[in-house]
Amino acid sequence: MSERLAQSLLLGALILLPVKGVKAQAPEDPIYVKTSNGWNAAYAHGNEYAEFRVIGNSAKLQDPYHILLQKNVGMMVSFVDKKELQNDRDLLSAHAQWEVDYWHQHASRVESNNRADLIGTRKDVKVTEIRVYDNKGAQMSSYLIGLAEKDGIFVLSVSPAKKDIDPLVKELVSSFKLVPRKLDAEETKRLSSEAKTQR
Repeated sequence: MSERLAQSLLLGALILLPVKGVKAQAPEDPIYVKTSNGWNAAYAHGNEYAEFRVIGNSAKLQDPYHILLQKNVGMMVSFVDKKELQNDRDLLSAHAQWEVDYWHQHASRVESNNRADLIGTRKDVKVTEIRVYDNKGAQMSSYLIGLAEKDGIFVLSVSPAKKDIDPLVKELVSSFKLVPRKLDAEETKRLSSEAKTQR
C-alpha cells in the first residue's frame, strides 16, 4: 500500500469517527469547481450552502468529503445536525464540546483549545484545536473549523494541527461563508462562471 493511500485512509478513519452517527437530513455531496489556483467548493443544506476555497494546485480531491491539501495534511468536509448537539443556542460551542465528548469516550486523553487567533473578528466561525492521545502516548490532532447555520454546523476538519499550517487554516476560514441561496443548477452555473474569472 502506498504511503499516500495509507495516510489518506488513516486520516479518513480518524476524522470520520466523530460524525459516523450523524444521519439527520444530510446535505447533498459537496461540489468542486477547479480554478487556476485550487478549487472553489460549495456544500448545500436546504435553501443555503457553505462556500469555501482550497488554494493551491497541490490540493487533490480524494472524494467529495476528503481533500489532500498538501503532503501529509488532509481535510474532511462534514455537516452536523443540531439535533446531535446538546445546546442549540450556541451551536459553535456546542459542536466543539460534542467533538471533545466523543473523543473522551475513545481516547486516553483529550485536549482542546479555542483558536480565536485564526478567525480574526468573525463571530459566525469557530476554530477548535483538538489533540487526542491513546494509552501509549500516540497523538492525533486536528483543527475543527465550524460554520453555523440554522439547522446545524458545516465543518472543515484539517489534520494534523500544527503551527506551520496555521496560514492555510486562516485562508480556509476567510473563504468559509454561508450563502443564503439554494444550490440549484443555475447557482452551480454561476459558481462555474465565477471560477473561470479567477483563472
